Amino acid sequence: MTSLIIRKATIEDIPSIVKVRLNALTSEEVQGYSALDLSVTTSAEKLQKNWSVGNRIKDDLEVFIAEDRGALIGYMMCNVEADAGYIDDIVVAKEKQGKGVGKALVGYVEDVAKCEGCSVMKTDTTENVNGVPWRSYGFWIKMGYEDVGERLPTSHSFKIIPLVKRLK
Repeated sequence: MTSLIIRKATIEDIPSIVKVRLNALTSEEVQGYSALDLSVTTSAEKLQKNWSVGNRIKDDLEVFIAEDRGALIGYMMCNVEADAGYIDDIVVAKEKQGKGVGKALVGYVEDVAKCEGCSVMKTDTTENVNGVPWRSYGFWIKMGYEDVGERLPTSHSFKIIPLVKRLK
């Protein structure tokens, strides 16, 4: 995808971020893997309330977006601290999935983390009550993230699967 641009999000991107999120992940798809009410990206009002400054939301997460010919087609929320970065959320428009957009977003943030001295990136995905991982599990493994072997309980029916990647 030669016209792909990754950039810091702005508050003006909020409607497009919410649109991508709602069109990419339906409540039926995430049932058993997530709690929709936990995501600030399911409502423009909720995301607006959580926007802090620049491309940051209140949890000190930075928001980056992927654009193709001026259209927002994906976003990622992450933070980079002293020695480790954390990818909190990544969503790619349904019709653009499998075309390298997610890989480009992850690569961009990993490069930012390396430049800031991070040696590790962390993320997570979930598994349902039957022990079946969410579909992003395979993506993260393909991207070089390792399953640390833990399954962390939540107050919902799903468990969290921590993943980690050593940056070179």
